[in-house]
Amino acid sequence: MPAPIAKPVAKRVYDVAILGPDVGGAAAAALCSRRGLRTLLAPLAPVTAARESEGWLLPGAQSILPPLRQLSGAVGVLDEAGLGTDLQRQGGGPGSFQILTERLRLSLPQDPARRRSELRRELSDVGAAEAEAALEALETLGRSWDDFLREPPPWPPRGFLERRRLRKVVPAPPQLPEGLIGECLHALAPFVTSLPGDVAPESLAREAAAMLRAPLRVFGGAAQLAELLRNKCSAAGGDVIPDVAAEQLRIEKKGVVFQLGGSEVRAACLVLACSAERIAAMVQDGARAERKLAEEAALPVERKVTLAHYVVRPEGLPQALEDAALVLGHPMGPLLLTTLPARRARGESSGEKLLTVARVADAGFSDDQADVNPPQPHPILRPLENGDPVGLRPASEADEHIVFASAATYPGFGLEGQILAARAAAGQALALSGRKTVSAT
Repeated sequence: MPAPIAKPVAKRVYDVAILGPDVGGAAAAALCSRRGLRTLLAPLAPVTAARESEGWLLPGAQSILPPLRQLSGAVGVLDEAGLGTDLQRQGGGPGSFQILTERLRLSLPQDPARRRSELRRELSDVGAAEAEAALEALETLGRSWDDFLREPPPWPPRGFLERRRLRKVVPAPPQLPEGLIGECLHALAPFVTSLPGDVAPESLAREAAAMLRAPLRVFGGAAQLAELLRNKCSAAGGDVIPDVAAEQLRIEKKGVVFQLGGSEVRAACLVLACSAERIAAMVQDGARAERKLAEEAALPVERKVTLAHYVVRPEGLPQALEDAALVLGHPMGPLLLTTLPARRARGESSGEKLLTVARVADAGFSDDQADVNPPQPHPILRPLENGDPVGLRPASEADEHIVFASAATYPGFGLEGQILAARAAAGQALALSGRKTVSAT
């Protein structure tokens, strides 16, 4: 699907302005524009589902997603935004998953009978029975969080009193499977959320478990999800201004004001769906409120997911390689492999395959010899030493007119967390607009 066409700032006063490329910002923009709010979305950088490299299209993110329609915190927002089944149509349905080690090639088909046969082919009778029971447990592993996510309490907590109240409503730690399936959940968690699994049980129980059951194949992954949502915003009348820098952000009594492409823009509500570095650059030389905003957003990124893309002939890949494969025991740590038909930039047909290798690297890692570091990086935050939840709450401490919807919002919930933040941002924008009724587009 083509990206929204760039256009100048049509208005200078908005009910809500969304700055940043993250999925949460795009979802907030789609919701706000469909609710009739005057909406501006500025991704701040060239962001597309795929980019061209030597005549080939390379995805802007890993090409599999957790099946979001199976996650209660996401499905309602996707439907209200008008996405419906668009995401599935862009993909091609659920993919197949595989576990690879030096001695193991275990495929996990969705059909129970085929899966049982595969488990018994690769594992001992005892190991197969344990793995089958663990896989069946994944169906209900994350449901204890459903009530929590219908109306999330303040998360992460601020101060002793909030932490005490949260202990009463946070679900008990899930009974995670042990053995091979448990190891896979921990290995997958950093690829699908912005926190390591061992400090975010919600990521293991929801996003990693959903991915292991049945990954959703989408060529551009999360980047394509964001693009679909940006298109929904534009179709509902929102202004989408890509690849324009925002500067000189200032917080005022009745909203915010900033410079966008040389024009002054005012908004009753500002949604930040970008990195802490971008926020700091926008508010530099600001007053006390702006400095507080930058400090609040400055969560340290410790690691990130990097991608390397390879276009190969079909015979160059093992015939038994599935759509997605988790490699365990590799010297560089767990690897997540995805394979899709390769696409040429000019659209001509091709029989080649696109193999994408994802791994977790230090935040400062760079390798000019490989096609790494996609335009929309997947950050992994540094956990707190005391084990408390880490992340940004949707409502900013700096000012009620500021809302967060970046990957650092509800980071243990991954894409589901960003969509939850979008829901909160749209609600805050509607409240600040002063409108009692809003007609959907």
